[in-house]
Amino acid sequence: MTATADTTTILAEDVATPATIWDGDRAIVDPSHLGSILGWELKPEGLCRDDVCVPVPDRSSLDHPDGVDLSAVAEALGRPVLVDADARLVAIGAATAHRQQAMVDRRAPDATVFDLQGNRRRLSEWSGTRRLLVAFSTW
Repeated sequence: MTATADTTTILAEDVATPATIWDGDRAIVDPSHLGSILGWELKPEGLCRDDVCVPVPDRSSLDHPDGVDLSAVAEALGRPVLVDADARLVAIGAATAHRQQAMVDRRAPDATVFDLQGNRRRLSEWSGTRRLLVAFSTW
């Protein structure tokens, strides 16, 4: 069943809320939105960012009558994807090579967190020192 979502949140480099069609658990977006969501564009030669292109041998794996399957695009770029159709949420992680290199370099992403006084802090502020990050969730 295909349905239009009122609001879909996509977490990638930034947060985006493009018009999205849901086909079961598949988030379908207009190909013109890929640039603002992931920084890549769909071209005849594949998925491209500036002068770098990732070939997509089977374009039909991305295509949907209403646009492109966002999960298939993320997978073609080597990026993990998590979809929660009920919550209308898609989270797209960093590319595999980037994550692997971060593990080799023992480097955490420069996330913004709140300290105990409620001030915004970037992890890079404590570069060169040991840090303990405690996280919890109610769900």
